[in-house]
Amino acid sequence: MNILTLKVGSKYSSVYVNRLYNSIKRNSTVDFKFYCYTEDPEVLDKDIIIVPIEDPLEFKLQWHKLKFHQEGFGGIPNGEKCLILDIDWIITGEMDDILLYPLPPKHFGCFKRWWSNRLDDCMINGGFQMFYMGDTNYLWQTFSSNPGHWQEHYINIGEAKGPVNGEQNFIDQHVIQDRSWFPMEWFAKYNDEEIVKIQYNWQTIVGKDEPYYLGGEFDECIKMVHFSNADNNMELIKDQWINNFWY
Repeated sequence: MNILTLKVGSKYSSVYVNRLYNSIKRNSTVDFKFYCYTEDPEVLDKDIIIVPIEDPLEFKLQWHKLKFHQEGFGGIPNGEKCLILDIDWIITGEMDDILLYPLPPKHFGCFKRWWSNRLDDCMINGGFQMFYMGDTNYLWQTFSSNPGHWQEHYINIGEAKGPVNGEQNFIDQHVIQDRSWFPMEWFAKYNDEEIVKIQYNWQTIVGKDEPYYLGGEFDECIKMVHFSNADNNMELIKDQWINNFWY
C-alpha cells in the first residue's frame, strides 16, 4: 500500500502531514509507504518518502494531485495499490478495513460525499482515491494536455467555487474504470456551521438513525473525518475531540 499526500503552498504546515502519517500508524496493523509530494520537506518525519515538487506554480494548489496518476509517480511500480489522501483528514477509527480493502483489478476506489447537496455536480470526495499504479495514467494525460483549461473549467460552469477548485469534479467526470464504492458511513466531514445539514444527510443518504455527531463524539462506525472547507483549520479549532485524535 502506497499512501500519497500533497503539501503545497503556505496554508498547511508540516504538522498536518506528520500527524496524518502517525495517526495512520497508530490505527493500523498494515505495512504501508507514505509519500509527500511537496516543495517544502522541512520538519517532515524521517520515514516519510519525499517526492519534490520542482515547480509549485506549475499548477494551482490541489491540482498538483493529478500528478499522482502519472505512471511511475514516485518510482512506484505499476500494479501496486495507491491511496491518495488529503492531509486535512483526522483518523478516528481503525484503518485496516480501508488499507486492506479488496479493490478489484482495474477498479477505482472512492466514496460518495454524502454530506454535500451538490452530488449531481460531483459524486466523489477527491481527498480519497484508491487505484493501482498505471491504471489511471489517462487522467494525468488528459489533464496535462490542457491544464489551464481544466483548472478553470468547473468554476466557470458553476460546478465548483473559486478561486481554486474543481479537481475532484475532473476526477469524477473522467474516471472510466468501474468504481468500487467504500461504505459511506466510514467517512465524515466536520463543519460546525453545517451540522444540521450534515446530520440530515447522514440520516437520509447514509441511512443512519444514530446521531452523526453528538456530545463531542462521532458515530462509532466513522473512521475518518475530513476538514475539507477552505476556511477550516484544525489548529484554530479548540474542540476536545480534535485533541483526542489529532496528535
